[in-house]
Amino acid sequence: MTVQQIATRTLTHWKVLLLVLGLGLTGSLAASGLGHLFEQIKIRQVVLDGTLNYLDQRALEEQLTRQFSGSYLETVLPQVVSSVEAHPWIADASVRRVWPDTLVVEIIEQRPVAIYNDTLYLGVSGDLFEPPTPVDEPLPKLYGALSETMQVYSHFGVFSDRLSDIADVESVSRGVDLGWQITLANGVRLKLGRTDILGRLARARDVLLSLEAETLANLRGVDARYSNGVALDVEAPK
Repeated sequence: MTVQQIATRTLTHWKVLLLVLGLGLTGSLAASGLGHLFEQIKIRQVVLDGTLNYLDQRALEEQLTRQFSGSYLETVLPQVVSSVEAHPWIADASVRRVWPDTLVVEIIEQRPVAIYNDTLYLGVSGDLFEPPTPVDEPLPKLYGALSETMQVYSHFGVFSDRLSDIADVESVSRGVDLGWQITLANGVRLKLGRTDILGRLARARDVLLSLEAETLANLRGVDARYSNGVALDVEAPK
């Protein structure tokens, strides 16, 4: 059932309720009768409102409906939110009651932008999460301390922009020595060290652009951790 259908049914139920009250029920009778009626109302369905790319909406709605099938009025909404947000693929959630028997949960799904330390995923909001199954799509691989996720991702963006005319950046690593290393899609590794990162990256880029096609095809690495030059690791042609 869509949110629009729920809204239509909600309006119908309220019209019926107002009609009953308008037929002459006294305040005390209405209070006791409706109070008893409300106590009997159970949640019959949980409806998700949001764009889902990785989750099965129907399966999750059925799961939540089973989990929160108690009293319509006594269900603690913050507990519903906490339970929904505990799912690794849910970045944010809010919930509201819709008369007479529905909970509508608005959710924002995680959107992974990179794989972090091989097992975690970095969401666009900066959250790290671990889904039950791997994501079947190409994502850059980032490595570094958990406290530096956004710094590593920010450097990935800069490196990708500066090297876009050479090759895609496949991975970025911030080592325990705080040195930066880049792996390109063609297999070439760039070592930049800890200081003057952009200057060293510029020198490495200039060298890459100046290499002949045969040399570039056999290039395995560029070590730019020098003050005024770079060292090339070139595999001998077979």
